[in-house]
Amino acid sequence: MPTPVNNAFYDTLGDRWFEGDGHPIALLRAEAAVKLAYAAEAFARHGIGPGARILDVACGAGLITLPLAAGGFRMEGVDLAEGALEVARRRVPDGADATFRVGDALALDAPDETYDAVLLFDVIEHVEDQRQLITEAARVVRPGGVVLYNTFNRTPLSWLVAVEGFRFVTREREADLHVWRLFVPPTELQGWAEAEGLRVEHVVGIRPSVGGAFWRSVLRRRVDPGFAFTRTRTLAAGYMGTAVRTER
Repeated sequence: MPTPVNNAFYDTLGDRWFEGDGHPIALLRAEAAVKLAYAAEAFARHGIGPGARILDVACGAGLITLPLAAGGFRMEGVDLAEGALEVARRRVPDGADATFRVGDALALDAPDETYDAVLLFDVIEHVEDQRQLITEAARVVRPGGVVLYNTFNRTPLSWLVAVEGFRFVTREREADLHVWRLFVPPTELQGWAEAEGLRVEHVVGIRPSVGGAFWRSVLRRRVDPGFAFTRTRTLAAGYMGTAVRTER
């Protein structure tokens, strides 16, 4: 039987979602900045501004949802980890429009064409039925809206970075945090998207920035406050993409 990915620990992190440097979740926290910048650019290209309705699928404790809500977007986050959602609810900024609910990424509780944008950040590699995930995202986004995603390519480099790499920069390690067989080549993901009426208009690589903060993290085995991610031309490790929902 294939090794399943470990999604259970997300429910038990509590405030470690936002605090501490010894757990791999600190890397996800560091990666949020580059994903937020990418989302802002995609939204600007497609006229998706404050007040737009956005669904963050597998939102966790709201590392992406909460900053976007603070920026004026109407955010909805869904996740199977109630513990993570409770952390997110406690951190909603005053006056922000953000709701969080338990929900299945493969069977979203929303009518067709509900959202201006759907975010699939750090979820594709965590589900078995990845095509159904794409199908649901395409179903609930309006024509002209966008689906933003990021995941890992299935290459030797991605195995080194995303499967083994955690042990070099964090002291704690979750078993099967990532499973290489669930990584998806960009062309395969694009084919699934296009079959559902999603036109992939942009894809870019993402990787850790290799500098002082990176090497301090390796030496201390704790995620340095300056640890960051950057875009790159190569898609060999991880990548982000924008898909536009065509007219039905």
